Amino acid sequence: MQKRHGWIAVWAAVLLGGCVTYRPAPIETLDVLRGLEAIAAPDETSGLSKRELAAFAITHHPALSATRARLGIRSALLVEAGLLPDPQLGWGAMDLVASEIVEGTSSSLEVISGFSTMLPLLRPGERDAKVALAERELELAKCDLLTAEWQLTRDVHIACEEQLVAELRLARTRELASLAGSTADYFDRAKGAGAATAIQANLARGELLSIRLEEVRAENRAQQARQRLNALLGIPPDSELPLRADEEPSLPESLRDADPGSLAEAAMSLRPDLVAREVAYRASEEGVRLAVAKQYPSIAIGTGIQITIPIFSGFGRPRIRTALARRDRAARELAASVHQVRGEIAAAFARWTVSARKVDLIEAELLPNAEETLELSREALEAGEATLLETLALQRALLEARTTQAEAIADRAKQTWELLSASGLLLPEPKTLVEETIR
Repeated sequence: MQKRHGWIAVWAAVLLGGCVTYRPAPIETLDVLRGLEAIAAPDETSGLSKRELAAFAITHHPALSATRARLGIRSALLVEAGLLPDPQLGWGAMDLVASEIVEGTSSSLEVISGFSTMLPLLRPGERDAKVALAERELELAKCDLLTAEWQLTRDVHIACEEQLVAELRLARTRELASLAGSTADYFDRAKGAGAATAIQANLARGELLSIRLEEVRAENRAQQARQRLNALLGIPPDSELPLRADEEPSLPESLRDADPGSLAEAAMSLRPDLVAREVAYRASEEGVRLAVAKQYPSIAIGTGIQITIPIFSGFGRPRIRTALARRDRAARELAASVHQVRGEIAAAFARWTVSARKVDLIEAELLPNAEETLELSREALEAGEATLLETLALQRALLEARTTQAEAIADRAKQTWELLSASGLLLPEPKTLVEETIR
């Protein structure tokens, strides 16, 4: 009896040795906020390029960190999918109870005969289907992460263009405000000396106030653009980040004469969201395979044999129909995504074409006309045929034309990034990781 108790203690120690102790991990939202505030902006005095900022955002954005955490869950589920069923130990007391009731005595034979050991067996192909489904789910999580990185890369590039043009607009408005302020002071002095009328002085002052209102709007736009970019980078909203106005984006030479149809064909194998849809369909295929494998009776063997007959579950027919419906839905979602991508590329191509034509028109006609008109007004001012207010208005028109040119160039850059992203040509770095994930 002591020897038997010793074996029981040994087996209990073995079974409990693999257990893990629960350790609570409390979290406070205030601590989370402090942790986010501690994330410092990239320290680069010469400015950062858009690709460098996109790489920083991919590393530090909290939403991507949460998406990346799904990979650990899917990896753990893949390990679980490959495990065999655990053995089942049991003890039945009916022999012991029956001996006590019928004979009034019991022995160790009734005690030992009550013990049972069962090992559930997997159905044919069940384990392979479970592992394949878990692999597809892990691959889908990778594709979802890549899709989020791809979208964030596009958003960072566009946000950089917006901040650059907003800062340029603010600088031009301040330059114009300084010019209007000098003109208003001149007319105030001229009015006091009798060389200008009160109407002229009031007009100059009104022009200054109007420009100051534009300066307030420009400051608000620049602040919103900076906060938008900081949010994408995962840094505090009030962080000051120097940007580098690197080379303007352009389509690759091989796509200069491309049409929306050819861009859509290229996007079919490049866009991460379409790759994710394909992986989702393959996962639904494995779901059908697993449902078919589970339709057969399950068997457990050991000190006896146990068969579970799926009579009430219809031999897995409802499960199979559900899996088939999910596969059909995945196929239809893939078709819907392809249709949506085709429309996105056509719309992005149209916007890019219009923005490019707008820049050409401004640079070829609007800006030269404003410069020529201002030059003529200066000559007329020297000849006494024009007033200083008229010259100021033309100077403002020229600055507005140059600002319009900058706005148009920035819009063309945004539309180029949109088109490159929609076509699958603007992907997060490094490219090796992108290609490996797609394969």
